[in-house]
Amino acid sequence: MRLFSCCLIGGYLVISCFAWAAAEPEPRAPRVLTLADALTRAEAASPLVQRARAEREVVAARDVGASALLPSNPVVAGAAGPYREPGVSAVEILLHAEQTIEIGGQRGARRAVVSRAVQAAAWREQVARMETRARVRAAYVAAQLARAQQEAAAAREALMTTLLDAVRVRVTSGASSNVDLELARLERGVAARAKAAASLAAADPLARLRALIGLAPGEPITVDPRVSAPPPRAGGLRDLLARAERQRAELEALRSSGAELDAEIARLRREAIPSPTLFVDFERDRPGQVFLGGGLSIPIPIWRRQQGELAVARAERNRVEDERALAAREVALEVERAFQSVDAQDAAARIMDRDVLPAAEAAARLLTDGWRAGKFDLFRVLQTLRDASEARRLYLETLGALWEATIALDRAVGGE
Repeated sequence: MRLFSCCLIGGYLVISCFAWAAAEPEPRAPRVLTLADALTRAEAASPLVQRARAEREVVAARDVGASALLPSNPVVAGAAGPYREPGVSAVEILLHAEQTIEIGGQRGARRAVVSRAVQAAAWREQVARMETRARVRAAYVAAQLARAQQEAAAAREALMTTLLDAVRVRVTSGASSNVDLELARLERGVAARAKAAASLAAADPLARLRALIGLAPGEPITVDPRVSAPPPRAGGLRDLLARAERQRAELEALRSSGAELDAEIARLRREAIPSPTLFVDFERDRPGQVFLGGGLSIPIPIWRRQQGELAVARAERNRVEDERALAAREVALEVERAFQSVDAQDAAARIMDRDVLPAAEAAARLLTDGWRAGKFDLFRVLQTLRDASEARRLYLETLGALWEATIALDRAVGGE
């Protein structure tokens, strides 16, 4: 930033310029985003939910036309012309007005169709909401696990740095050779690269999470660092299949579509009932002669009785029923696969958490202490540390696979 000043010295105008550097704005601390906040924001920002909600509103707007009391506007016709006969000259006037009315409950049938259509659209909106929630949960857990991998890589780099410093001390004192020093330097470099790769990998799930919840690219956010195994599954496969049949929004949407078509068939049958037309005629020809009368006209349903529309509606109803049966089979298969995957990944995660990870960490600790005491060579220690790091990475990957299977099972059953 520059500041200019001017003054008169000895008749001359002197302009001075002062410049200083503006302080750089401090970077904002990343906001800790909870899973509940992410789900709430995602439902408001999701294109899937927004489109489904807009579709439901469009369907609901059809009730405005379906609620009309009369099926058509009144019709008014008129005519006028000169009337002449020997000794008489006048203007003849003819007026005709008619209005069609419904007597077969067609209005109620139309509103029933719209009501069923709104229910089907609401279930489709629920499908979009459940899909969005599943995606957000998967992205959030992936961000948590990526952060855990990043922290594990940083801890390994710090351990390798400490080990390298210890090797330098031992080399200086003559207790170790330069071979150990180069091995330690190599291992620290590998750990530093692994840390950089973990940092890069952690950015991807955060980017996906930002897109899902409607944040701008680069918005600083972080997730809850606490990550654990998912809660134990409730119920066996048979119970889960029954829950999916009751709760799965896609199946409910297809059932509602079938109910909408049933209402459409009822509407077509009602509209096959003839709607009478009431009319009024007024006529004036000779002076003093006026005719006023009314009547009723009814179409006779001989050739057109909604046969084509009913045939199409019945065929569409059968198609929806077949599609619902196929969807039920696919849902059952999806539940079974996710159920088996959860069982397998849960068993693997338990083994890693109970046996593999504690053993690897204990071996690394014991061998490191033994190396400091001069009992083991550095190469064996480094190999054990690699194994411990690999065990931690595999445990987090297994935990991630368990979470993916659990989220898939919840989605297949139709839960949150």
